[in-house]
Amino acid sequence: MEHMEETKQSGMFMPALQYGVLTAIALIALTLFIYFAGMITVKWTSWIGYGILLAGIIIATLAYRNEHRGGFINYGTALGFGTLTIFIASVITAIFTFVFYKFLAPDALAQVKVAAEVQILEANPNVSDQELDLAMRFVSPVLMSITTIFSYTFLGFVISLITSAVLKKKDPLEA
Repeated sequence: MEHMEETKQSGMFMPALQYGVLTAIALIALTLFIYFAGMITVKWTSWIGYGILLAGIIIATLAYRNEHRGGFINYGTALGFGTLTIFIASVITAIFTFVFYKFLAPDALAQVKVAAEVQILEANPNVSDQELDLAMRFVSPVLMSITTIFSYTFLGFVISLITSAVLKKKDPLEA
């Protein structure tokens, strides 16, 4: 019983770090695959990334529940752990995004800029040159990295809201 209490009380940062790194590696591998496959501007590929986030949260939460919490986890802990895991993954992925678009594949950034410009012009053909130039300033490695952190963390939180309800498991020994 003493070992069980130690297991249940262990911190969540190190397991979240471990699974956040693994999730980030999967997201980075996806980015590289998409880049080398010439699909950097294909929109449906982002759904694969969302699937990786979902899988990362589920696998991480199950592992944390079963390996560090004695097989039990409440909703709030599962929500916090899933969100922390994806936050860590998003920071690592954001660093990669910056390095990738700034140094490794500036040609990919040029492709993204062209695709963004086409999308803006299709959505609003009457956009002025000044407005278009302003919008295009937001397609930069720095802003893409910042957006990655916020969007992945928010999406990870939303996914965790749902997965936590499914993965929670009450300890029958607790009141």
